[in-house]
Amino acid sequence: MNAKQISAMLIGCSLNTFTAFAQLKTSDNSFFISPGTTVTVSALSLTPTEPTNLNNNEINHSALPVAGKPTGSINRVYQLANPLSFKGKMLITYLDGELNGNAEDLLQMAVAGSNLVYQIPTDKSTVDKILNNVHETRDWSSVSFITATSSGSALPVTLVDFVISSRENDVALAWSTSYEANSDFFEIQYSVDGKTWISLGEVKSNGESKIEQTYAYVHEHPLEGDHYYRLRMVDNDGSFAYSRIRHIQIKNDFAIAFHPNPVVDWLTIDVSKASQLSNMKIVNKSGKIVYEANNGDLETLKENVINVKNLSTGIYVIQVRDKDGTMHSSKFVKN
Repeated sequence: MNAKQISAMLIGCSLNTFTAFAQLKTSDNSFFISPGTTVTVSALSLTPTEPTNLNNNEINHSALPVAGKPTGSINRVYQLANPLSFKGKMLITYLDGELNGNAEDLLQMAVAGSNLVYQIPTDKSTVDKILNNVHETRDWSSVSFITATSSGSALPVTLVDFVISSRENDVALAWSTSYEANSDFFEIQYSVDGKTWISLGEVKSNGESKIEQTYAYVHEHPLEGDHYYRLRMVDNDGSFAYSRIRHIQIKNDFAIAFHPNPVVDWLTIDVSKASQLSNMKIVNKSGKIVYEANNGDLETLKENVINVKNLSTGIYVIQVRDKDGTMHSSKFVKN
């Protein structure tokens, strides 16, 4: 090792095994890298050309690759606790088994800020196939994530926000992306228990974008109770990824609920004023009505219980219409 080199690695973690996350932690005390000095953290090397401050930072690495098109990153991704900016050389040493389908001679450095938006590879990185490393020298600005991928690949559609809120008797969903490549559409998925999901609808994506894009969807008149939502982000080639799950509890002025959910045999309908109802339907996933009752039927329904024993296992939609024409709908699961 060169006398100017500094190796900062966890004990017991080496390039041969990578059985643990390697990390460098620095405190508020001065940690400056002099020009031409190389700091190596578990096969990630930084060689600045001017004094660089690494105070109050932490570098971790993961073997979980970043998804991308047509290939994802190598199985070596670094994360910095605080964004780093410096001028100089950045180098990653990798194992053959970490290429993750990437052509070694096409490898390029790929970095992202704290928003996880990866810059398109510059095709200015250099690969050393003998020493198994890829490196590039340039100005690095606000770097929070570091990895490598094949030239021509785009790392992923980035969802920066996904929120839901109640709006009168509806649930409003809103989300935004900061980067899209080869994106096709967003499928809005819904659940009453956070486990079994159905599709509410789709929203077409912009497809290709390097600026923030915003999207919205309204779930109209869901019934009172717990509601869970997530997005399935689908690319043009059919591959997809899920967003985080969002939960909201709805309390309608017109109170109606049903239980248990999931249900095996008898579904109980709790409604504050049955006289306000016009009709109720249960619809299967194919759109076929499997149960229907008008106002008179509902007012005389014994103990407000519906027999669903003969329904096939699956997800169903309950549609309840008020006398003023307002439709309330929700889902239940038949076990």
